[in-house]
Amino acid sequence: MTSTPRRAPSPDAAVDLFGDPVAAAAARHLALAPAASMQELAEAAGVSRATLFRRFPSRTALVAELCGAAAEAYVRAVEGAAPGSGNPREALARVVAALGRLAAVAGLLGLQPLQEHVEAALLARTAQTEDSLRRLARRGQESGDFRVEVDPEWFVSMLTWLLVGAADSVRLGRLTAAAAQRHVAATIEVSLTRVSRCS
Repeated sequence: MTSTPRRAPSPDAAVDLFGDPVAAAAARHLALAPAASMQELAEAAGVSRATLFRRFPSRTALVAELCGAAAEAYVRAVEGAAPGSGNPREALARVVAALGRLAAVAGLLGLQPLQEHVEAALLARTAQTEDSLRRLARRGQESGDFRVEVDPEWFVSMLTWLLVGAADSVRLGRLTAAAAQRHVAATIEVSLTRVSRCS
């Protein structure tokens, strides 16, 4: 059985997200090989292992910085989608589209092991953003657009892990980034929104 070639996230997307070209290259490689060593990451970035260690004193420090950048991007993406504005269905579509664009670049960083204090800081940084997503779910339920049996907490968890799954599908070459984004949007829509029934 022939394996499908892996697809790397767009280099420009990673540079935009992580800023530092070395960090961006490391993030791109981690999206393809989550267990990559510092030697492998240095080779992917086109620098020596010593150079990479001067930039990041350990793999733990590298992952923490990349996850911090991804968390900031998550916050900006949701804020830019304005989940509190307009029709709840349209707001949901904006949020899912904005986060879907991040998935192939940053989605698998959420699976990297983090020190407890680093994880706590990231959760604190994204807490208000997650609250805005819960409020969107409740707003849609109150308006009759969203299903009341879907807990807003489950909506946030479902969206998070669908994005991780989308990133992994892209990593394994099973879906293109565009197809993965479409499937995430369709799954969220079917799961959360109510079907209009004609009387």
